[in-house]
Amino acid sequence: MRSLIRTLLVMLTGGILLYVNLLALQTPVELAQSRAKLKLGVVELNHGLLSEDDEEETGGGTSGTKKEKESPGDWDDTGTAGGKASGGLSHRTRKEDQVRPNEERVQDALDWLNDHQNREGNWSATDFAEDSNRTKAKHTGSIEFVTDENSDQGWVDVADIGLTGLSVLSFTGCGYSHKSGEYRLTLRNALLWLRKAQDNDGCFGPKDDDHFVYNHAIAAKAVAELYGLSGDAVLKPVADRAVDFILKAQNPGLGWRYGVQPGINDSSVTGWMLDALVTARRVGLEFDYSKSFSDAENWFELVTVKVNGFMRTGYDSPGSNSARLIPVTKYKTHPTMNAVYVTTMLDTGKRDKADKTVLSHVNGCIEKDNLPIWDHYKIDFYYWYFASEALFRVGGEKWEKWSKAANDVLLKNQRGFSAADKKAELTSADTFDEYGSWDPVGAWGGAGGRVYSTAMGALILETEWRSYRKG
Repeated sequence: MRSLIRTLLVMLTGGILLYVNLLALQTPVELAQSRAKLKLGVVELNHGLLSEDDEEETGGGTSGTKKEKESPGDWDDTGTAGGKASGGLSHRTRKEDQVRPNEERVQDALDWLNDHQNREGNWSATDFAEDSNRTKAKHTGSIEFVTDENSDQGWVDVADIGLTGLSVLSFTGCGYSHKSGEYRLTLRNALLWLRKAQDNDGCFGPKDDDHFVYNHAIAAKAVAELYGLSGDAVLKPVADRAVDFILKAQNPGLGWRYGVQPGINDSSVTGWMLDALVTARRVGLEFDYSKSFSDAENWFELVTVKVNGFMRTGYDSPGSNSARLIPVTKYKTHPTMNAVYVTTMLDTGKRDKADKTVLSHVNGCIEKDNLPIWDHYKIDFYYWYFASEALFRVGGEKWEKWSKAANDVLLKNQRGFSAADKKAELTSADTFDEYGSWDPVGAWGGAGGRVYSTAMGALILETEWRSYRKG
């Protein structure tokens, strides 16, 4: 009996400590509300995670309140910073009287994501409609280019870790974190869900599907950005473990693909892994990035060759075409891996903007046939995302040309603003569930569904104030 009592006391003490750990994430007002509720919920010993039975207050809802502004901190390209928004991300904090292009439309996309978050904290490729807080709004689903391969929903369960990461990134791209701003509760719930999903190896989510490497890279980047924006020390070990797993998964001397050191590589997975590592370094996490970056450079040099007189970075072999899901091979292949090459080589410092391959790649992206267009088999949010990153880093007229094309396409086809929606008078979130989102009718819509296309659309529109340009 004494042994049983001792065990119960230990468990109770652990639960109290974990509860205090969660309360440390709350603002004074929310802390008072939590104490008033006296609703602890279920305590889970999983990396110090406390899971609560959330009430309506912590579960999204259409946000119409004024954003909370924070004082920007100082930052540079070394990953050192001061101020609340730290680690090279303080440029995202909206300054007073600052005008950020298309911010209202980004806000509409964030509100859609906010209103379609699951109560557990994640975003689902399949259940987002059931998760919607817009209970009285009309549903239309996608209104054009609909096929069996790109319906409104994505893959069941497989992509939810990555979708949650992408959704978080669309909020952090505007400077929001789990500690401040009108979406802090939404982001806190997402963070708790991701922390619960992280295993002892540091990997986010199960490893029973090849695509877990994408999920992990995106989730790792999201947690790193939350850490960088908030300075929340609780997140540092979570982010550190995520980085350690990425380093462990890299093939010696080269890049990444599906699994842990599988012996084969591809430029797509390598690009996302480097994106996460670059972010981790920028927010001040310490790790041996030099060898990892150099090994990845080896891979990119191996697969970047001349094809028909022009340089091309291959997907899984020298000069090979970019990846496509098997059911959607009708979609045009874009120079996506070229854009990944430019983004990662500039971010890791392996190339500069005057490099011949960099210039060749960005010039290819702004050729007429490779500019964004809302044409069924040319819609490609993945390509648009990395090309936006690459062109922004290069800047100048090339960026202006790309940005105009991308913004025009996204703004004209965002739901609630398209010609068809205006004609049908579907122009508010109160009456139209899809308002603020994008139809998942592109090359990757069948995998990620509407959550994917909306998060990616927001990230692309945010590029000018979200992304980093050196020099």
